[in-house]
Amino acid sequence: MKKFLTGIRKNYFDNTVDLSKLSKTFLLWAISLILVYITNVYLTKIIGLDLYGKYTVFISWVSLASMILTFGWDGYLFQKIPQLLVNEQGRAAGRLLVKRAVSTFFILFFFLCSLLLLDACFGKVLAGFFEPGQLFLFLSLLFLFSAIALTKAFLNIFHIITKLQWFEDVLKPLVLFIVILYFYYNHNAVLSLTGLYTINSLIFAGLAIVLVVMAWRVYKKNFPPGTGNPVTEGWAKKCFYFMCIYLGYSIFSRMELLFLGYFDKHEDAAKFQILLRISDIVLIPEFLFNYFLPQKFSYAFANGEKENARQLFKNSSRTILMLQLVCLAGVLLVGYFYLQSFNIASGEIYLLLVIMCTAPVFYSFFGAGNLILKTSGNERYSFYALLIVLLAEAAANMIFIKEYGLNAAVVISWISVLMYTLLLSFFVHRKLKFYNPVTRFLFSGTVNKISNK
Repeated sequence: MKKFLTGIRKNYFDNTVDLSKLSKTFLLWAISLILVYITNVYLTKIIGLDLYGKYTVFISWVSLASMILTFGWDGYLFQKIPQLLVNEQGRAAGRLLVKRAVSTFFILFFFLCSLLLLDACFGKVLAGFFEPGQLFLFLSLLFLFSAIALTKAFLNIFHIITKLQWFEDVLKPLVLFIVILYFYYNHNAVLSLTGLYTINSLIFAGLAIVLVVMAWRVYKKNFPPGTGNPVTEGWAKKCFYFMCIYLGYSIFSRMELLFLGYFDKHEDAAKFQILLRISDIVLIPEFLFNYFLPQKFSYAFANGEKENARQLFKNSSRTILMLQLVCLAGVLLVGYFYLQSFNIASGEIYLLLVIMCTAPVFYSFFGAGNLILKTSGNERYSFYALLIVLLAEAAANMIFIKEYGLNAAVVISWISVLMYTLLLSFFVHRKLKFYNPVTRFLFSGTVNKISNK
């Protein structure tokens, strides 16, 4: 086992990432999953599946809107900052870039607040979306989600992983779990949706304050005062592509949930969210590697080490696939008992769980295409893949969700993941000639025919 982990470290991670840090990352992620699972079990017992479905849809809309506020800066900074840290002039340009990101965030937040408040006063577009008093909570959560996303991306650039995990993956869900447990055992306390959103706002505010303090210290250390020229490339266009990618992917991963809420199938939305949560276990290997692989790819492309990036792509795909299959086997063993804890266990729901949990395997089966395209400067092709899939997925949801509900949602989600990963791997093969055994078999002939034309 030690040799296996040593091989992973040697092939995929920087020399600064030792085995203890790697194992700690996995342990903290596992603790987070357990805490979220237990919290959701108690939460559904307190408020019921119907309100839980409304809660997950509301939080999903907050998450989607936050992608607009970050405007893709979390992706662009990740791509650009490593290229600017090579000298003092580059660091000065990086400092100006960070300031521009922060100012863009506040401008967009002010603009979005103005639109929502004007609609609340004079319009009718969102009249049925917010219950009384929830608009302020929506805006508060929106601001906090966006601020956390930006600071997380900035901290990850400088390999601040474990400390970030302690606050986000352990302390935050632990506090929420304690609060939910209080409401479960205190029968005199009533937990409404507005109260639940307020609790989340306070917890996320605490997390945001901690992360901003950490980011400020890193900023002061790595970007000392000095004069430099601002980045002259089309940052707005780059950021726009990243925003479309993140927003599109967020819609892509939540579209079925949002359509279930749109058609007032809140109980089906709750069940879909429960299935989605357990399928996240199959994604653990990919999430674990993505704490380090983006930095590795970013620095490789920044330094012109394309061959190293190509080998890293092949090796990481193989290793993540193997680990995902192990996770999938574990999920299938415990899946029925997991469903029983939410009182929704049946043969039909278990079959839907099996379908849902096999979809994440496609991400490693075809390789980390989205990550490669974003870190190599080819992010627009990731956007093209998302756009194609989103249009098809939206049409399928409109046609089938209203009549078939949860069953349609799971099948559409599975097919969408397959289409998306296939398109990503095609673009990676065509633009960078990166492949693993599967994508080389699928696309070598196709790419050669296109090139000849």
